[in-house]
Amino acid sequence: MSPPLIEGAEPVLLSPTLIVEDDPAMQERLRYVLSTLGCEEKHIAVTDSVAGAQQLLGKRSYGVVLVDIGLPDGSGVDLIGWLRAHHPGIPAVVISAWRTEEVIFAALRAGAIGYLLKERDDLELSIALRSIEQGGAPIDPSIARHILAWLATQQASADTQAQAPGEATAAADAPAVLTRREHKILELVSQGLSNRDMAESLSISKLTVECHTKNIYRKLAVNSRTEAVFQARRHGLLR
Repeated sequence: MSPPLIEGAEPVLLSPTLIVEDDPAMQERLRYVLSTLGCEEKHIAVTDSVAGAQQLLGKRSYGVVLVDIGLPDGSGVDLIGWLRAHHPGIPAVVISAWRTEEVIFAALRAGAIGYLLKERDDLELSIALRSIEQGGAPIDPSIARHILAWLATQQASADTQAQAPGEATAAADAPAVLTRREHKILELVSQGLSNRDMAESLSISKLTVECHTKNIYRKLAVNSRTEAVFQARRHGLLR
């Protein structure tokens, strides 16, 4: 007997499923995971692009769409937004390697009902996908923890704004906490490197550099490279 649904939760059918993924190996892996959940091969459609997904969605309906973020002709986030606008009854779950704050929140704001990481094993993905049949919203544990930390930060920020002026000023003077990668990118920013140059130097994508840069701007409460370098030196984050 299935457990009772939380009031307001909407169960999702895993079949038929549309997989939007450009990596052949991951396509096969997701096919296998879905097969362990009782999805027949004939009810699993696969495409490797945003355009391909839109074309398939125009021909038939699906119980769920599994979406990667980085696709050859665009972002999975944009596809999720399009899906919400044109086919609001078809839910989307992200299964991606992307785990930056901007991408996660952008996908959830666009309408994704879940966000899973490719690094998890088949059993973990299977359990997470099974949960949506019971009205769940599967979020990878590490991402859920990140979201909770973000919410706590937002609350702390709101509390700070409610403090007396002197207390708020003291809080504003506290140094920002940057990750090791953000520190490195900040150093390269101070050296005048472009996003493309930084991406090549660190062997990461330009989009990843942009995401880290936005994080740095947010943490330092600035809007430009010049301000970021100035505040970083002010707080002793740069020599």
